[in-house]
Amino acid sequence: MPQRPHYRSTIPPVVPVTGPFRVWHLLVALPLLTVLVAGFIAGPLLLVVMAVAFNAIWAVMILLPATVFGLLCTARLARTTAIRNSIWPDVWRMVISAGVGLGAISLGMLLLGSLHGLRDGMPGLLLIVLTAAGYPAAAGFLRGMDKRPFTRALRWSDAAMLLAALPLGCLLVASSFPPGTLWHTEGYGYDVLEYHLQLARQFSAANSTAPVEGNIYSYLSLNIEMLYTLIAALARTLLGADYLYPLIYGAQLLHAGITVLAAVAIGLVPIPLSRLGRILAFVAVLAVPWTIVVGSLAYNDGAVLLYGALALGLTVADLSVDSAIILGLLLGLAVGCKMTAGVMICVPAAAVLAVRKKYQPLAVAVVVALAVYSPWMARSMVFTHTARQFGNPIFPVFSGTLGRGHWSKSLAVRFDRGHRPPAASATFLGHVSALADQSILDRQWSPGIAAWAGLLYHPPRFGTGGAWPWHIGMLWLALIPALLLAILRGRPAVMLLIFLLVQVLSWLLCTQLQARFFLPTILPMAVLMGLAADALPAYRRLVWIILAGQALFCGLLLGPEAGLFAGMQNPSRPPLIGALLSLPEDWIESSTAMPLFTNRDVIYLEGYSSPLYVRGRVIYNTVFNRNKLARAFKRGGPAGAVAWLRRQGVNYLIVDWNEVDRLRRTYGFDPLITPHNIKAMIPLGLIPLAVKTAPGIQIFEVATAEPAAARP
Repeated sequence: MPQRPHYRSTIPPVVPVTGPFRVWHLLVALPLLTVLVAGFIAGPLLLVVMAVAFNAIWAVMILLPATVFGLLCTARLARTTAIRNSIWPDVWRMVISAGVGLGAISLGMLLLGSLHGLRDGMPGLLLIVLTAAGYPAAAGFLRGMDKRPFTRALRWSDAAMLLAALPLGCLLVASSFPPGTLWHTEGYGYDVLEYHLQLARQFSAANSTAPVEGNIYSYLSLNIEMLYTLIAALARTLLGADYLYPLIYGAQLLHAGITVLAAVAIGLVPIPLSRLGRILAFVAVLAVPWTIVVGSLAYNDGAVLLYGALALGLTVADLSVDSAIILGLLLGLAVGCKMTAGVMICVPAAAVLAVRKKYQPLAVAVVVALAVYSPWMARSMVFTHTARQFGNPIFPVFSGTLGRGHWSKSLAVRFDRGHRPPAASATFLGHVSALADQSILDRQWSPGIAAWAGLLYHPPRFGTGGAWPWHIGMLWLALIPALLLAILRGRPAVMLLIFLLVQVLSWLLCTQLQARFFLPTILPMAVLMGLAADALPAYRRLVWIILAGQALFCGLLLGPEAGLFAGMQNPSRPPLIGALLSLPEDWIESSTAMPLFTNRDVIYLEGYSSPLYVRGRVIYNTVFNRNKLARAFKRGGPAGAVAWLRRQGVNYLIVDWNEVDRLRRTYGFDPLITPHNIKAMIPLGLIPLAVKTAPGIQIFEVATAEPAAARP
């Protein structure tokens, strides 16, 4: 029986070098140029940006053990075609290992939190144990690692990779802004303040990963938030109570790094693709403004991109049973990061495998994915189990049919109403119109003429007016020919087209029709453009011109957003870069108009959307949870509400009427929370504080004893 050739034998022989530069020179030049671009954007504040960037050490403390342990998990994958067919098999395996290892750490943190083991150095011990377990495999991998791809001669065309420095420089600077100060299209990081980092802070403080009372998002699958919780736990152990700064910037830089890994992964997929085509795909992922927006925030979208890119590469490869197991791991971890990954990553991958008649690998991947996701399903069922309901494994989704747990029917209806597509999109034509608005005409997918005009002219405008032809993004001029030309590249291109088509249908039928949820489609799009560029040199020149414009637009994104460009600081706004660098509480006091509470204070928030920045023990609820103060008011009137605050030990009540009004218009806010009812509580022990606050915010102190005038 002939012996199977060593997997490195498939790598083309090294071409004799004819110039002084090698590939590794380019890999060094790219981060250096990224820093130069960041300096051009931030100007004299570059030193602050670089000081903030030192918080990447928290990301390294997670990524390094993850990769080491992941190399153990992918040992049987090393000699499969899913690895050998990549242009750099060892690097491709390292990226897969990083993804698998990050998932292992996330699930390990979930287990520790379930056992109340987030303190006393236990999270650090988890990293040590995983590193020790994977060390022999990692050491053997490094000893045998093929270094030939890094020493190949550098072609002039390879310098196109340097275009990525423009979006990467913007990503670096944007990651140094605290949440709540950047990206108006994302509500200035509203979700980060409300649950992505707030939950990490609360999990760490409670020494538990049980769902948080009052925050419905804590019932979701939270793989990436477990990593943020790990940063909080490590910083809490090493720095004590002052861990907010490393939590915020460490989490943002970790997510930015994961987003960049996704772009690297898409450039290494095991598909017949030239080196230039892979560089094109790498740049295409990074040069989408949405990638920079979500990548610079402590979101979970970057992880969906990473697991999606890895799953895409394995799905179109020749799958063995070992490859199918790893694919299942990646798919399960993707859904554990964000539920929409189920329809944007898992369903397209399953469709491709079904079309290829890979039924056995498909069955293996489905079983493994369900097993990997099962801890989150079990957690949800445990905490939504009631005497009448068995428990909803994907709560709060499908709460009307699978069980709503502690929710009332009205709250379940409110959540469904708040997370369904707009009413204008109810018809077929409405869905098609939403698809066009959220992709072809969306400036954060690709700039059109209106977006360039709004960015370059003073005063800054966001290019929201004008006829629709002025808003068509330049990226789509490259994508449409790619969909036709890529077919010339054979079966892999057809599989990518199927993957993309299922993604579009899934987005139309199963999501809220928002542009951010459409971002995973850039993964097959980028590879398709690379395949098309290999098929036709004339198209290749066109796509590089378009990507250069995309990359330049990404480099200019912070101009209108933060008043920063070429070192020019907007005099009407205070410096925001690294605003938490020295004294977080000083910035919090000045920028949020919050007084400096102590860690012993208990603060009740009503409508205030930034619990992350309030010191002390915070009691709050999202708009989709029961309003505790309103319930107390309903049972006992103003006196009952004040008495309830006292029983909870609340020292201060903060009401943000602007946010209350906004939520009342959009999702529906409890009708009992009104200025009239809050005013009725003042004679009964609610003391207005004469502090300078932001417009619309009121702060009250809760008297420890009932005023004599209020007694019968």
